[in-house]
Amino acid sequence: MAAKSQPTIAQMFISELIGTFALTFFGAGSVISFPAVMGPGPAALFAIGATFGFIIAIMIYATGHISGTHINPSVTIGLLAVRRFPGKLVAPYIVAQCIGGILAGLCLYACYPVAGRKVHFGSTLPNYTLGVTDGAAVLIEILLTFWLLFVIMGTAVDKRAPPGWAGFAIGFTVACDIWVGGPLTGSSLNFARSLGPAIAAAIAGDFIPLAKLWIYLVGPIIGGVLGAVIYEYCFKPARS
Repeated sequence: MAAKSQPTIAQMFISELIGTFALTFFGAGSVISFPAVMGPGPAALFAIGATFGFIIAIMIYATGHISGTHINPSVTIGLLAVRRFPGKLVAPYIVAQCIGGILAGLCLYACYPVAGRKVHFGSTLPNYTLGVTDGAAVLIEILLTFWLLFVIMGTAVDKRAPPGWAGFAIGFTVACDIWVGGPLTGSSLNFARSLGPAIAAAIAGDFIPLAKLWIYLVGPIIGGVLGAVIYEYCFKPARS
């Protein structure tokens, strides 16, 4: 039997770029399209969460065997922190993720020239009308991303987990995070996902999302590292 060929760094790079593009375009696109059609409210929030969850699950099953489908700098850095990911691949992965997010943001700008402006092209922002301060937004993003990495460790990294369920579990986790945190911070969990729409908004003359990007860099990275570290050292998953 022929040995299975290992993906090249170039293939991993393209996989992460395409995956992050899909996540950002479909996810942030749903933030634009559903409220425009359904109006703001619980139904639109449910549809947005489901869209993010479905596209993440889809991409995990489509490209998980190529790059692991991180499609999120928080995942890459979190796995690095527990030595579950090689340091030499961190920069290529994060660059690919950011490029994918930016390209998706540019496509959102082109596809939603009017509706996109009303919601900052699907950007993530603290909901100041609900009393969410910048500091509170960082904390919320830490908590939400902690949950994401904890589930990734338990379903995709830990070899004791039942096989074949990681995509569903991770996708549903992101959906739950959005249903709870979406009205508060936009529930980013992912700097690359926030970067693309923020750049689209800046092109349209709206620089507020760009100014708040630091929240979605600091919070998700801290939360991702904590989630990975706590699972790793509390449950000690075997290394393959």
